[in-house]
Amino acid sequence: QAFDRAVLIGQTAARPLCMPCSHAAFEAAYNALESFEHIEGLAENGSLGLSYDALVCILAQKVQASTKASASYHRRPESVEAYARRYRRGESLLEIARDVNFPPTMLARVLLEQQCGLKKGKEVGQLIRRPQAISDPRLREEVVAAVRNDPHYGPGVDTVRRLIGLEYECLLQQTLRTHGIPFHTEETLRSRGEAKTPDVLLPVPLLVHGRQVHWIDSKATFGDPSSHAEYHSSQFTAYLNRYDAGLVIYWFGFDESIDTDPRVVLLDRFPSCDCELMTHLIANPCH
Repeated sequence: QAFDRAVLIGQTAARPLCMPCSHAAFEAAYNALESFEHIEGLAENGSLGLSYDALVCILAQKVQASTKASASYHRRPESVEAYARRYRRGESLLEIARDVNFPPTMLARVLLEQQCGLKKGKEVGQLIRRPQAISDPRLREEVVAAVRNDPHYGPGVDTVRRLIGLEYECLLQQTLRTHGIPFHTEETLRSRGEAKTPDVLLPVPLLVHGRQVHWIDSKATFGDPSSHAEYHSSQFTAYLNRYDAGLVIYWFGFDESIDTDPRVVLLDRFPSCDCELMTHLIANPCH
């Protein structure tokens, strides 16, 4: 496993720098993607200039946006009762989820609340993570099947996304060490009592493509307009106010239309050239 991980990091670091995709290409992919079956064809087509990983991210972002927009409808009492009736008549959670176009894990949460008399929140989350604690045999099996067959939601999906994020943070830190660039990690900053912190703070600024950066944030995803706007509002603005300009790396590419803030440099990997340590700005350079 350690060898496979090292190989993966090596392959990632060696991949060629990709240009951001056009907004038209992003919209074309977003509109075309409905399921994982569409991804391979679009990736092989090449006309959109989007990698398989980028398309996986775009599909996930589309599903999440759709789920968020429709969640209130699926949680209406009349909707929940209709799903419960179908379940009692013998339909599986997977069948109902496909029919109403709602992720199986999310439907399982709704039915657990209804069938077990639970409130939305921690108790339901615990049963999703540990379905063996569900006393009803059929409901237990249905929840297990729903989570197992949901590629977008559930404990397993959350774990994979978290591990991918950590892997690319590790890649960033390895790259900085290789280039002899001093940095403070998010863990170090939090130990000092910092509330909102980027993945990397640079005690010595970098000049990247002629633009000064003081921090770097790693995003193991594709930078689409909606996600980037949310990141900018909830994270980047705080970094800009506290630390000044920075660099955001969207490892799976980004829509060129999001590159609107001159204080935030956007790239899809750490730059291999046109990047220098600005040691002349400080009296005592860090080593």
